[in-house]
Amino acid sequence: MDDPKTVMKKEPRKSLFILLAAGLFTLIIGIVVMLGPGSGETDMGGNAGWVMILIGTGCIIGYVLARRQKPK
Repeated sequence: MDDPKTVMKKEPRKSLFILLAAGLFTLIIGIVVMLGPGSGETDMGGNAGWVMILIGTGCIIGYVLARRQKPK
């Protein structure tokens, strides 16, 4: 069985890594949706791209803010 102190020290890093990966993935997909070739005038694709970019940026900002906090 793992030592609880070791698990508690490593777990936040894994969670933050997942947050960063999800933010980058969402940001990249949002940019692809915005710049990807569409079939004519579709505002829905552009709006979905902006929403994904905002969510990805929010995840990355959350990651940076969480990394700046000092563990107690």
